[in-house]
Amino acid sequence: MFITVHAAASMVVGKQIHSALLAFIVSFILHFIFDFIPHGDGEIGKKFFGVNLKKFRNADDFRTLAIYGTLDACFLAIFLTLMFKNYSFVRDDNIIWAIIGGILPDILVAVYKLTNSKYLEWFYNLHNQSHYWLLNKIKSDLPIKLGIIWQVSVWLLMIFLLFKF
Repeated sequence: MFITVHAAASMVVGKQIHSALLAFIVSFILHFIFDFIPHGDGEIGKKFFGVNLKKFRNADDFRTLAIYGTLDACFLAIFLTLMFKNYSFVRDDNIIWAIIGGILPDILVAVYKLTNSKYLEWFYNLHNQSHYWLLNKIKSDLPIKLGIIWQVSVWLLMIFLLFKF
């Protein structure tokens, strides 16, 4: 899932759970649950999970990953800036820690891919399994365009839930 979707879902969690620690833990776990759901980036993910960032096999792989990741990070920055600037409830500790918990798995995977740290390898493998567990069972993923539409729809649903409850 886009990191922006994880952040929005985490805000919903943080708004409902008034303990910063519990909101962090629930959002961290929810990240893996959301990643179970096919969301159209299986092929991009396979390229990311299967490539050593220090020795890209194909310049097109790098370009695809860079564009996908950069756009997602830009949308996250814009989304969080707008939310923090316009809605004071988002600055509550429980919501901030929920957001951190919700995006931390992707950050840890990126750190692992950049460093190949033996301390993060187990986590990388766990995260990788969460992405492909259901995809391997059903032997299918959404086409990337449909996956983007699906993820934007989930993000909009999370925004709706954030302001509804």
